[in-house]
Order: sequence, then C-alpha cells, then structure tokens
Amino acid sequence: MNAFKSLEPTNTVNIARWHELEQIMTHAMKNHCFNMVYQPLVSLTSGQLVGFESLVRCESSRYGAVGPDEFIPHVEQSGMILDLGDWIFKQTLSDLSEMRKIGMDDITISLNISPIQIIEGNVFSKVMTLLDKYQIDPAAIKVELTETALIKSPQRIAKTFEHFHKEGVKIWLDDFGTGYASLGLLRQFNIDGLKIDRSFISGITTNNEDFTLCSAIIAMAQRLGLETIAEGIEHREQLQILEQLGCDVAQGYLLGRPSSLANNTATWVKM
Repeated sequence: MNAFKSLEPTNTVNIARWHELEQIMTHAMKNHCFNMVYQPLVSLTSGQLVGFESLVRCESSRYGAVGPDEFIPHVEQSGMILDLGDWIFKQTLSDLSEMRKIGMDDITISLNISPIQIIEGNVFSKVMTLLDKYQIDPAAIKVELTETALIKSPQRIAKTFEHFHKEGVKIWLDDFGTGYASLGLLRQFNIDGLKIDRSFISGITTNNEDFTLCSAIIAMAQRLGLETIAEGIEHREQLQILEQLGCDVAQGYLLGRPSSLANNTATWVKM
C-alpha cells in the first residue's frame, strides 16, 4: 500500500482531471509512452559541460503530451512512481553508458528521486545494481530530492543517503529555498549540493530580495563546503550575476533545453 497516497481532490474540476489522469497514466504505463530527455549542466568557472539532469516526458498518440508538473504528482500519489521510477533508472543509466562510449567520460547524471521510491521501492539496491550492470562509477551519479521530501520519513531517507554516500554517490537538494530545509537538516542528511530554485533566479536581475536570497544561499553553501546549481537561467544577465556571486553550475534554457540523448550528444560531443 502506498503510504503517501492522498485523498482525491474535492473540487469538481480537479476530480474530473484526476480520473482523466488515472486513465492517461494507466495507458501510458502499458504502452510505453514515456521517454527521457537531458538538460545540460554547465560549469560557471570553465564554461564546460559537466553533466545532465535526467527528466522524464510523457506523450501518447491517444492522449497527446502531459506535462511533468501534472503527471509526476499523480504517479507519486497513485503509486505508479515505483514502476515508472525503475524504468527511468534503467533508461538513464543505459543512456549514460552510451555517453561514456563516445567519449563523454567526465559527465555526471542527476537522478530525481521521490521519497516514495526510498521508503517503498528499495531505490539504493536498484540503482547500485544498474551501476554494476553498466559498469558506471557511482561518482558519476547525483541523486536529487526536493526540500519538502525530507520531512517524509526522515530517518529512512537519511539511512538511504548514508548508503549512497558510502558508495560515492552525491546527494543534492532540489528546489532549495522553497521548502523546510534548515542548516540542521543539511547536516543531518549530509547534503553535497544545493539547487537554487528557478523562482529566485527569475527575479535576480530586478528584485533585490531575490538577489539577496541567492547571494546568501551561495555564500552559505561555500562556507559549508557545498556545491551550488542555479536552475531556470534564461538570460545572460542572470548568468553573469550568478558567476559573480560564485555559483558553481548553471542550468536553464539559455544553456540548453531538455533534449534527447541523440540531440545532446550531437551538440556537445563536437564542441
């Protein structure tokens, strides 16, 4: 039983969409309507590609495209995330293996993980088995979990993170600044890096509060020995400010949209 499955929405429109999504996701799971795309991560120090974030997309001939902001919460609440997550891990690490074969030896991949996968899906064993199968160094993997997810079964999550760390897998906190993380939680979960939420990056050039917050996060991370990634960068002015503040890695449409393995290798291998 899914410990996180919530009650269906009470709003009439939401109820209708919930049932529609149930039908769409059931069809998508049975008919393999998911595919992986990868968004580049670029060093602000060297300007070089350092990795990709692995992202799942859903599109079928019957229902069309469904955005991840909508289908990810649904598959988490319905429990489908366990089977979908297993497929994501396998496809992503298979794709990383292909990247390594064509010379992208230093590239890392960021895997988004749901707390449900940790608590109910034995995610550590599954990831390590696949790393062994594809002969990938665990140091090439970064596991990302959102800030708000840390409050769900924190002891179990901390234990899983400990196992990952022992194998050399890095742990990153996604959407930092939007949830409940504190300095104590960063220490408790032994976090390696922070992803600054796009909502703060979008206003960094025009909003003094966003600038101050980004500056404080980066300075705090530097003091704690943590790396930082700024996501959602769309304008060169944002990139320049983040570079001046000492942010380590940049991600966003300015540097590259999420795209297929083939498109990314064609773009980056020749550079």
